[in-house]
Amino acid sequence: MRLILAAIATTAVLLAAPTSASAWVCRADGLGSSGGGAAGSAARAKFVALRRCERGSLLHLCTISYCRP
Repeated sequence: MRLILAAIATTAVLLAAPTSASAWVCRADGLGSSGGGAAGSAARAKFVALRRCERGSLLHLCTISYCRP
């Protein structure tokens, strides 16, 4: 439960933080975990989101929910 709350708090902070217009924001969801990532390129933002999600996921398996500039 603590990991889920930490993941939600981290995602909320990342999504609320001011980003430049060219930054990509992605979210990944998995079994018992989620993660968010922001970067200048879509590939890097996806990688960060997946990495954060997989660290807390039970099966270390996550998929990208959305990715937008």
